[in-house]
Amino acid sequence: MTQADTLSDADARYLEKIWADCEGWLGPGAVLVDLRREATDGGVRLVARYRLGDRERESAGVGESVVAAHSVLRARIVFDRIRFGFAELIAPR
Repeated sequence: MTQADTLSDADARYLEKIWADCEGWLGPGAVLVDLRREATDGGVRLVARYRLGDRERESAGVGESVVAAHSVLRARIVFDRIRFGFAELIAPR
C-alpha cells in the first residue's frame, strides 16, 4: 500500500480496511497490488491497482472524502471487472 501524502495512524488503518474490502470486490483470480490515496482539488482520489491474469489494471474513485471515494471505488471495481471480462471474451489476446 502506498500513499501520495503522509497519513495519520487512523487514516492508515482505514486504508487497510479499504484494501481488504477491495480484495473482496475484486474476487477470485485478482490480486491487489497497490492502493494509494491522492489529494485532489475537490477531495480525495483512491486508486486500486490489481493483477488479472497476466495484465495489471487500475480502478479509481473520487470523492469529497476518503469514505466517499471508497464508495465510488467499490462501484468502479465492479464495473471494471465486468468491462475487462467482456473485453477478453470478444477480443482475447
